[in-house]
Amino acid sequence: MNELGDRTNTTAARRRTTERALFTTSSFAASEMPRRCGDDCYSYYFVYRAFSPLLARWGEVHEISRAETDLEPALEAARRAGRAPAHLSFLPLQHMPITPLAPNIAFPFWEYPDIPDRDVGGNPRNNWPRVAKKLALILTACEFTRDALQRAGVGTPIHVVPVPIGDSYFRVPDWRAGDRVVIDCPCFLLPQLGAGAPAASDRRNMVGRAPPSVPQLGAGAPPGASLAARARGAYQRRVRPRLPAPVDRLLSRAGRKLLGRSEPTPIDPFPIPYALSDRLELTGIVYTSIFNPFDLRKNWQDLLSSFLDALGDRDDATLVLKLAVSKTMAREGLHNVLSFHQRLRLRHRCKLAVISNYLSDEQMVELARASTYYLNTSRAEGACLPVQDFLAAGRPAVAPAHTAMAEYIDPRLAFVVHSYSEPTHWSWDPERRPTTRWQRVERSALRRRIRESYETARGDLSRYREMAGEARARMREFAGAESVWPRLAEALRVIWPEEQARSSWGRASVSEVG
Repeated sequence: MNELGDRTNTTAARRRTTERALFTTSSFAASEMPRRCGDDCYSYYFVYRAFSPLLARWGEVHEISRAETDLEPALEAARRAGRAPAHLSFLPLQHMPITPLAPNIAFPFWEYPDIPDRDVGGNPRNNWPRVAKKLALILTACEFTRDALQRAGVGTPIHVVPVPIGDSYFRVPDWRAGDRVVIDCPCFLLPQLGAGAPAASDRRNMVGRAPPSVPQLGAGAPPGASLAARARGAYQRRVRPRLPAPVDRLLSRAGRKLLGRSEPTPIDPFPIPYALSDRLELTGIVYTSIFNPFDLRKNWQDLLSSFLDALGDRDDATLVLKLAVSKTMAREGLHNVLSFHQRLRLRHRCKLAVISNYLSDEQMVELARASTYYLNTSRAEGACLPVQDFLAAGRPAVAPAHTAMAEYIDPRLAFVVHSYSEPTHWSWDPERRPTTRWQRVERSALRRRIRESYETARGDLSRYREMAGEARARMREFAGAESVWPRLAEALRVIWPEEQARSSWGRASVSEVG
């Protein structure tokens, strides 16, 4: 083709791109991310952000922060300006706003083999097949979610489009024994023992009393006082938020009068008797796990106890627990993890680092660089983006190969942990009926795989490097931006085929969805 023809085609393609307009909705705006990380649906914003450069290739992208007031006026303005608008929501189907003014595209994550096909909790929006009928297109990060939707009879077009991995992870240098990485972030480092304190070298030392230099959470008060403190904490967390203010004041006055107190006694319902370090220095063989401690699927209790059981006697091993929690929930999340650690009553030479603060993108990449492995013990995953990021950084995983992770976890890039199916309920079902299943990791297998991975990093570097190289290559093929782009473009042609007129974007009434 001659130069004039090339220029004409390029101009036409550019004009088509600017005529398309995508209006996106998600869990919160960029400015809220440090404060709300860990809130309900928080991970959806990270998914939108990962996709935004590719979406910009396709057309104009407009991020709508307040869908309830701003979405439909923005769609109307786009149509008046001659644009072909569509609404793309990065939210679970039950929370997704649906508009009659443009095609609605959903990007839900789902980690169970069965989707909610009834009005869970009496809410018709919780019936996913019913909501899906009102959508023009569904995008999913994995085949597992697509298959669950199709088994439930969802007839809406569904395209599998993995979440693109940031290029910064692919550029992380290979792990090398002896590397030292320092991250400037507050964290708790355990054990907090004196230099001469005994550490575990065999099973008798591993299991016993907690070190006397570390006070027990809730210890130091008479039994009755501890019980009263727990009761007050339960009242403040669970009862007070549901009471009208006058009733709360009346009950508080009555309680103080009963106890003979003139003023309320301030208490800390989530005591943390450890010293906070202002930076994290990582050396040796480092395992990292990132999770919300309030999410039952993450199974962090088995992760922590099995790690200490497997590598408690290894002073060159470190486990980093990065808690994905909002500022308002950070202290309770820390308390839950640290008090569980104390209840285990295990002395250990290995190090434990617990971080609750928000880490920047650069700090997260540095954490990947410092890590040797990513550790996952989840019962169900709709993608597990942190595992994918660390694999892209050339850090093999210790993880089960179930739910969405089965599509990329195998022995060539991971120490695969056996798991088995067991009944469970959907996490937001108030009746907690066993309507689906998840996978429980086998703890003995988990301990063996952790120990095997440690011995590989210490004594079989050729195997480690082979796994690391496979991890990078697999993730580039699976979710590198240039691998994702053709799949995204093909999916969006459901909404914008080149020959389609831009006249009829209306959908069924939103009231039909509930």
